[in-house]
Amino acid sequence: MTKDELARRLASESKVSRAVAADQLDTLIHDILRRLRQGRPVKLPGLGTLQPKSRRSARLAPTLRREER
Repeated sequence: MTKDELARRLASESKVSRAVAADQLDTLIHDILRRLRQGRPVKLPGLGTLQPKSRRSARLAPTLRREER
């Protein structure tokens, strides 16, 4: 299910415009991501719990200059 599909469903169930529903969905997603970035879990009844996971930063391989290829 896409974000647009979720917004349409939210709009029809809540009797609000699709724009309002999309704004509400954006706020919800932003709040979930902010909480995870703070290292706090997010419980979603019926779906489970989202746990923050620390990631090591990726190291990029050095690029080759044209004459080295």
